[in-house]
Amino acid sequence: MTIELQGEYLELRPLPEQDLPALLKVYEGTPLYFDGLGQHSPLTLAAVRAQWQAAQDTPRRELLGVYHRVTDLLIGAADIQIGTPHPTSAAVWLLIWGGFQRQGYGQDCMALLEAWLIGGGHAETLCAIAAENAEGISFLELQGFQRTGEPATPPIGSGNAFWMCW
Repeated sequence: MTIELQGEYLELRPLPEQDLPALLKVYEGTPLYFDGLGQHSPLTLAAVRAQWQAAQDTPRRELLGVYHRVTDLLIGAADIQIGTPHPTSAAVWLLIWGGFQRQGYGQDCMALLEAWLIGGGHAETLCAIAAENAEGISFLELQGFQRTGEPATPPIGSGNAFWMCW
């Protein structure tokens, strides 16, 4: 499935292997998210490559880079799993680099993903993976997500992640 979602300032597209070092920098620039998952050890390029490879190998899963359209700078990532956690839903794990947060990029990403997933008939509901991070939870709640009480499983698979759905 070839995906390119374009907004006014952003483009979401499959993340090529050569951008994995840039993705590692995005992750390093957003430590609160990973602290909320209980992942206090430093992330490595090997771990990022393993995440990327798992996305390539998993049917109905896409790891999309979030690129700034003017600069083509990688500013985030969206890991999508259609059919998770329920057959009619799609799991969305969205991360925007710390320096680009609170500027509307995350909201634009969610709107593009909603139009593609819900509007395109890939899912009936969206679920997001959250962690005990007040800013992340607040962002998801502003997008209309609510806690379900269910712990999240893959694509995160460990830590204190939980589902929020709408």
